[in-house]
Amino acid sequence: MSSDNIDLYNPNRFGDLLFIFHTNHKKYLNDLFSQYDLNLVQVLCLLRLNEENNLNQKDLSDGFYLTKGAITKAVKKLEKNNFIIREKSTSDKRQYTLTLTSKGKNMIPIIEEINAQWENEIGLNEVSEEFNKTFTRLTFKSVELNKNKK
Repeated sequence: MSSDNIDLYNPNRFGDLLFIFHTNHKKYLNDLFSQYDLNLVQVLCLLRLNEENNLNQKDLSDGFYLTKGAITKAVKKLEKNNFIIREKSTSDKRQYTLTLTSKGKNMIPIIEEINAQWENEIGLNEVSEEFNKTFTRLTFKSVELNKNKK
């Protein structure tokens, strides 16, 4: 599709472009993940649990800068659909440790394939290392701005 066929409110404001990019990224991935009865937040949880053991819901909430409610909803659905197991923490009985099941582990390559497909289709492989570093720095700055407001 040519950019001539798309009407953007204000393509000169980077924040507007980021919002549109994020919204379309989320829609694209949610549409593909829906066939597995998953959404993007649940997928992010699965990926994080695959990378790190002994996480709890607070770890996920803090790591993704999402509300505890959003993570609780995602975790409940993942547990209900047998993607994860929630077990009482041995170190803190108020917490639950989250672990991928074999079904959850088997989903990881599918998730990675869908993500790679999206990245290839939009051309993320064309982004320079310099742009990636700058964008990463800006992302951390935006997180810090919100942390300082609390």
